Amino acid sequence: MSLKAMVKGYGKKGLILAAAAAVFMTAGTALFAQSSPELDPLLKILVQNGVITQAQAEKVQEQYNAKKAEKKQQDQEQIQSTVKQEVQKTSPVPGWVSRLHIGSTMYLSYQNGQKYAGVPGQTESYSQMALKRGYFDVKYDVNDWFQARFTTDITRVGDGSVNTRIKYLYGKFHWAGNDFFTKPYMEFGQVHVPYHDFWEAINGYRMQGTMFLERNGIFNSADDGVVFGSDFGGEMPASYKKNVDPHYAGRYGSWQLGVYDGGGYHAGEKNQNKVVEARFTLRPLPDVIPGLQIGVLGISGKGNVAPSATGYLPDWTAVDGMVSYESARFTATGEYYTGKGNQSGTAVNPDGTARKQDGYSFFAAAKVSPDKKFRVIGRYDRFNTNTEAAYSALQDIQKRYIFGVAYDMFKGNMWLLDYEQLEHSLTGIPNEKQLQLTLQVKF
Repeated sequence: MSLKAMVKGYGKKGLILAAAAAVFMTAGTALFAQSSPELDPLLKILVQNGVITQAQAEKVQEQYNAKKAEKKQQDQEQIQSTVKQEVQKTSPVPGWVSRLHIGSTMYLSYQNGQKYAGVPGQTESYSQMALKRGYFDVKYDVNDWFQARFTTDITRVGDGSVNTRIKYLYGKFHWAGNDFFTKPYMEFGQVHVPYHDFWEAINGYRMQGTMFLERNGIFNSADDGVVFGSDFGGEMPASYKKNVDPHYAGRYGSWQLGVYDGGGYHAGEKNQNKVVEARFTLRPLPDVIPGLQIGVLGISGKGNVAPSATGYLPDWTAVDGMVSYESARFTATGEYYTGKGNQSGTAVNPDGTARKQDGYSFFAAAKVSPDKKFRVIGRYDRFNTNTEAAYSALQDIQKRYIFGVAYDMFKGNMWLLDYEQLEHSLTGIPNEKQLQLTLQVKF
């Protein structure tokens, strides 16, 4: 009897009981596997004849049992998915509901600290609640190859009130691809830039604050334009995507290439220059070190300022080398940046030319409790605002230290308590510090 016929014949209640029984059997199998394994007859013979030891035989048997349990779990998940699809087909719920995806991400913080007040040698204290982020995300699968997305975000304006702005607004074309370019796609509208979504997915703690390049004013995380991308060489196994990271999980890496107006989603375009941004990331040893990725980000364009009387626009270029490692319990990243200018066109010398800058950042996070709910994070950034000897008097080498402890309540809904300190080399700017408690809400 086919699965579809079973759905019609037994009805939803029967399917629910069947699914519950399957889950119970799977759980029982997993518990049984934790005890001393019953040896396969062939392994018993090898032990009796002295070919291998009892310990070696048990280790081989444990590995075989683990593989068998993983295969059984994958089969069960496939059956449950098929059952769900068949139930949806026979359900009175309209089909468009299953194509609608609604979610939200919020960062709600209490902050206490001291920041540079703009007057040499002085800081000002603050103690405040901060609504750092409030995404409302709507995606709709128009058909099998086209998706629409509309995402709003909140921001505080000068008088302290909260305004809503658009973060993403685009149409996305996507296909199955082939064995080399897997799951290619194109976004058109106000879309992702190649750096942020990829790097934030690996970091996992955007709730603390922005990533290294955005934190130092190089660019922000979305822009008007078009971006293309795909994975390389198929996808990582389902177990990796479930236990480590499902984002940009190409077996041999991923890539993105975009052309943008250059203003970012914070500002409109002030000139006709277009900015090209590209990221190429390789996963060199997917079977040996699956969590290792190595990549590079490149940007070429002009800062988003109105042309002067001479038509001059400051350069905006960047090269960022990226290395990351992810596992079920540990994540580490490192990046090195060198470039000129920034997106807003404000990183300029007194003569109007773009400032040369460089810097690097290291980040690590570990899940330290057996249930993986308690985590610790650490980050160090070093950013040089001007590397040119002619402007050494304006140089500010900034060093940022971040340490934190997080508790994941349920599927990314978590608390994070962190301490951050920013040191300046420029005379007259004192150190800045902050203690922050953040609640991340996700659904």
